[in-house]
Amino acid sequence: MNPVRQSFNRAASSYDAVGDLQHQVATSLTAFIKTKLSANFDGHLLDAGCGTGYCLGQLVPSYPAAKFIAVDFAERMLQQLPTDLRALGINANLENLPVCTGKIDTYLSSLAWQWCDATRAAKEAARVLKPQGELFVATLVTGTFQELAHGLQACGLNPDQHLLRCTSRAQIQSALEAADIEVLTLSVTRITTWHTDFSALRRSIRGVGANHLPQQTTPALNRQTRMQLIEAYEGLRTARGLPLSYEVLTIHARKR
Repeated sequence: MNPVRQSFNRAASSYDAVGDLQHQVATSLTAFIKTKLSANFDGHLLDAGCGTGYCLGQLVPSYPAAKFIAVDFAERMLQQLPTDLRALGINANLENLPVCTGKIDTYLSSLAWQWCDATRAAKEAARVLKPQGELFVATLVTGTFQELAHGLQACGLNPDQHLLRCTSRAQIQSALEAADIEVLTLSVTRITTWHTDFSALRRSIRGVGANHLPQQTTPALNRQTRMQLIEAYEGLRTARGLPLSYEVLTIHARKR
């Protein structure tokens, strides 16, 4: 099984408990979607990378006539969907959706595209969307985990071997345009989380399944290097704790 999928499967039962960042981003994205969809929206809405169903939980009550599809590549995430959630759950990859071409009116994805190839994800979104169908995506881009990157560099380590390698804002925009999806609005927001110590910081990453890299096997840190990393990171401590930053790209787009 894909190691990223395994990681999310393991995190599924505790995902909501440690998912403050995910909930913050999802709440903002779904609130934005509600400003764009009419109250009588009755089309098909796809949540690509639905996790435990947090986004759909914000949207389903507002659109009683809509049809909802929840897709996630971690089957245990789908098992955490609320039993009363009015959505069809599908275990699948965002780059290969088992959805008919031109079926979807609204495509939603919150913090899932960073695990995908942006070009393939954009092409697949374009395939399933109807002409003039709308796309709402929030994903991590370059600059995420910058404090960890600096700490690793201070220890003589290559951050690319230890951290998720996020796609740039420009690359994602280009991927959408190449897929014949017109970008209407695009913004990047930095969200910083705060942690009591380095162990708590690492748990926050592991707890949401983000400790495995899709590109390669991560070299393990020996005890001496880990202590050096912790010491370097402690230099960033403030009264709020140790910081960990995420660069969140939010896109609203429309298929041409």
